[in-house]
Amino acid sequence: MTPLLLLKGEPDRLGPPDTREGSRERSDGTRIRCPACAWEPGPHDRWMCHCLHAWNTFETRGVCPGCGHQWLHTACPRCKTWSLHEDWYVKDASP
Repeated sequence: MTPLLLLKGEPDRLGPPDTREGSRERSDGTRIRCPACAWEPGPHDRWMCHCLHAWNTFETRGVCPGCGHQWLHTACPRCKTWSLHEDWYVKDASP
């Protein structure tokens, strides 16, 4: 099975996202989701840096492990909207 490759630099070449429903709450009570459409990436989703390194950008809070570039914006593969990377981190308000 080929992993889904999400390119940060070229949103027109993005593949279809995994659109399974269900929350992906993290151990610290936060969720990662697109500020525009609420799509939640999974651990298998990948973005690509301009240096061609592919990784899950949320594992490093937007820092490319290949070249150290800090991405301030992240593209959503579902709605194609670019948002501030930090805006993807949402504290879950449920009890």
